[in-house]
Amino acid sequence: MGTLFLQEVDATIVLADVRDFSPLAQQLGPVELGLALGRFYEHLGGIIEGHHGRIVKFIGDGVLGAFIGGDHRLHALEALNEAVSTRQKFLDENVTRKLPVLDYAVGAASGTVLAGELGTDKLRFYDVLGQPVNQAFRMCALATRRGVSNLVDAATWEGVKTQGRRPEGIETDAVEFGADKVRLFKLEG
Repeated sequence: MGTLFLQEVDATIVLADVRDFSPLAQQLGPVELGLALGRFYEHLGGIIEGHHGRIVKFIGDGVLGAFIGGDHRLHALEALNEAVSTRQKFLDENVTRKLPVLDYAVGAASGTVLAGELGTDKLRFYDVLGQPVNQAFRMCALATRRGVSNLVDAATWEGVKTQGRRPEGIETDAVEFGADKVRLFKLEG
């Protein structure tokens, strides 16, 4: 196997996930589902890339992005703020285009990840691994369960270097993930 390039980096991970996707997938044909997801990928992918993030991968009905370098926490929060503020317009445009409504929730978490190329000699891809990735998935699922559009961990919210530029948000009920109590914030978009 050839050498893979991997490094530990401080990053903010953002995950956007479609709410109630399984019932929708059962109702739609594969072409209609593919067209709707393509539009969802473009919407969230454009927002992530527009704020200095990188699309790591599309995971079925989810978009995983990583923000690395510079004030990555601020860039991620700005992307999340745009996702929250443009969500309704995206949903309304889907109705106008006669596409399924793909409402979504977003979670963000920061910390050290392993980032870089993973795989085999035949197939390699860029990926991120570590606790912030798992945390972003948990936060996104929790946002869906709580009926809110987004949740951000305290490491992201409080770690912004230029706090005067941080989007408006509020602290919300903390949660316990295993033995860890995690303080949470929600952008008000």
